[in-house]
This record gives sequence, structure tokens and C-alpha cells, in this order.
Amino acid sequence: MSILFIPHHGHYMNSKKSYLAIFGIILAVGLMASAFILGNQFKNLRQTGSISVKGLAESHYTSTQGTWVIRVTGWGATYNDAMAANQKNLNEAVRFLKAQGFADENREITELDVSTHTDYYENEKGETKSRDNGFDASRSIRISTKELTKLQKALTNIHQLVANNQDISFGDPNYYLENLEQIKRELISKATQDAHVRAEEFAKTSNVKVGVLKSASQGPFYIQAPNPDADDSSDYTGSYDTSTIEKKARLVVTIEYAIE
Repeated sequence: MSILFIPHHGHYMNSKKSYLAIFGIILAVGLMASAFILGNQFKNLRQTGSISVKGLAESHYTSTQGTWVIRVTGWGATYNDAMAANQKNLNEAVRFLKAQGFADENREITELDVSTHTDYYENEKGETKSRDNGFDASRSIRISTKELTKLQKALTNIHQLVANNQDISFGDPNYYLENLEQIKRELISKATQDAHVRAEEFAKTSNVKVGVLKSASQGPFYIQAPNPDADDSSDYTGSYDTSTIEKKARLVVTIEYAIE
């Protein structure tokens, strides 16, 4: 006859409680260790962390140099006739510029270019045809001056000249800043100061201090009209607007500071 052994119920319950107690201790130790490790990681992150900000600088400047191009053409039945016609019109344009007060050193004349003149017409079938008809001779006069008031006055007066001679035409002047490197240095200094102020504001809200400068890079540098169009996309690429005498120069820098 075999005997069946049945464990005592009380002994089983005591073993289970011991196991749960040991498991609880192990779990608590594990959680404390994890918290310690994560705490050190966050502490190190704070010690070696950084903050990146953008700084902006804007200033207004007045152009110091202007250029202006006047185009002179001439037509002739022959090559020589075209050159003679162009010379006649060129002399008229030069007389105008001298009357406006521009000296010879302000003026540069390009080489003469002569090409075949082509007429386009419709035949009796309504088809577009072309034929050679003499020669066109053209060249340009480029004015360069620092006397921008004189340039603006000449721009107003030339309309009458063009009305009398339609072989003379002109475009809008271009206005430039000559000391771009000095302007850029000034703006970099101002933009860097602006970036530091922004970094300090961010630091205050995070209870940290701004440390040493870790890196710096220059972003878009552009020169615009005083009141550029609202949809001007040059903010992202940089630009140089030469259409106005008065200009607004802007520069963006990106600065990375250590935080303590």
C-alpha cells in the first residue's frame, strides 16, 4: 500500500509570501538603480548641453555709386551707312551727357556692333516671311558716377532727347554701396549681440546660464529697398537690390552657446 504525501497548506503560503517579498526587493533596487543612471545622464546632458539661436541685424544706408546705361543704334542700307548713322546718334547722346555735367572719365563707350537687319512680313497667303533689309549698328554708353543727384537729374531730362531721336534709349540706373565688407562686419557684430540677448532670454526660462560660444555661422546677407515687397523670398537666399539710392541691409547669424 502506497502513502500519498500532501503538503501542509500553511507552509505553502509562507513560501509564496517570501518569494513575493524577495521579488519586491529586487524590483525596488532595480528601479533605484535606473533612476540613478537616468539622473546622471540628465545631469551630464545639462552639463554638456547647448542652445542654438539666430541673431538679426538691420541698418539703413545710402548708396555711394551709380551706373547708367544708354543704348545708341543706327540703321543704314549699307554697312558703312549703318556705322555713320550710329556715330551721328552717338555724338548727340554724348553732347546731352556733357550738358548734364558728366565728364569724359564718367563715360565708357562699348565697341560698335553691326549686324544684318531683318524685316518680317506676311505674304498674300498669310504666312510670316523674313527678308534682309540693310544693317543695324549699336553700341552703349555706360555712365559711372558718385554724383547721384546729377544722375537723377539727367534721368529726368533724357526723355526729351529720346522723343526727338528714337535711336537713343536708356534703362534705369543702378545704385550701389561701395563699402560692403565694412557694412557686413558691422552687421555681424550687431547680429551676434542680438543672438546673445536671445540666448539669455531662453536661458532665464530654463534656469540655466549661457556659457561660451561653441560655433557661429553667417546666414543670408541681403540689401533691399527701404520697404521691400511683403512677398519677397530673398530672405532665404540673400539679394542685392540696386533700384534705389536708400537701402536697408540685413544679416542673419546662427550662434550655438554652451549652457551651464
